Amino acid sequence: MHVTPVAAPPAGDELPAWLRPRIPEGFRRLKAPIRLCCIMQKGGSGKSTTTVCLACELALAGLRVRVWDVDAQLGGATHWLNPDTGDGRGEPANLLHLFRGEASPDEVTYPTRVPGLHIVPSYTSLKQVELAPPPGVEQVIDWAIDNTSEPYDVEITDCGPSLGQLSIAALVGTPNVIIPLKASGFDLNALAELNRTLGLTKARLKPELKVTAVLLSEVMKSNLTQEVFDAMCADYPEALVMGIRMSVKAREASLESIRLPLHEYAPTATVRQDFQYLAAALVEQGMA
Repeated sequence: MHVTPVAAPPAGDELPAWLRPRIPEGFRRLKAPIRLCCIMQKGGSGKSTTTVCLACELALAGLRVRVWDVDAQLGGATHWLNPDTGDGRGEPANLLHLFRGEASPDEVTYPTRVPGLHIVPSYTSLKQVELAPPPGVEQVIDWAIDNTSEPYDVEITDCGPSLGQLSIAALVGTPNVIIPLKASGFDLNALAELNRTLGLTKARLKPELKVTAVLLSEVMKSNLTQEVFDAMCADYPEALVMGIRMSVKAREASLESIRLPLHEYAPTATVRQDFQYLAAALVEQGMA
């Protein structure tokens, strides 16, 4: 299939040829309202980094964005974005309470330090959804987005590494899939199981489910990187495929002692340019 590069990045220098995205002929940027699901069946693949950095860039572009932290592990999007949840006493209303029917979508949505960016937080207690799934668990996020009082331009779910009930709920609610992975055998093996889950979810629950983007996380120039990149272009012929450069800055920004959005902590970092590029290539902006 013929592929063409998108326009130059919105900021910074031109990306090297081996990092420029390959976009199938006929690919169209998404228009609001947009629902994105960042998912991969492996820890450390770049899901939370992709979710947070992409969400920040879209919010900075003037869009109203909400992140759903669908990962019951510590250290994900909730940790990084550090939402304003009130006085800090006890666990605030969060995604678990929404699944249980104990809180509304508005009651579990909180502002972050980034204007226009909100988050539905989660904590390790979210694991209870997997242990005792409430009725209709697969439809909860989809229902919640439809029943939010003030709709968002972009909804992004950040999934955990296990493909359980929570991930299925994220896929049903946000069916435009972004797959971050590293150029390694471990990630490629995990990708096979993810593809099976995507196929079953599409066939049984969400016919419009599709892979919209595949991202090679923390890439370095190598023969393996190029081979995996070419393989992703072949395996996902209708998706945007691009690399996100390795950067210590992105990891540092999420540290407990810092917890700043990347655009504040390292505004000129090359990895930030990659996420700006991704935002411009994926989403039609100027819509707010």
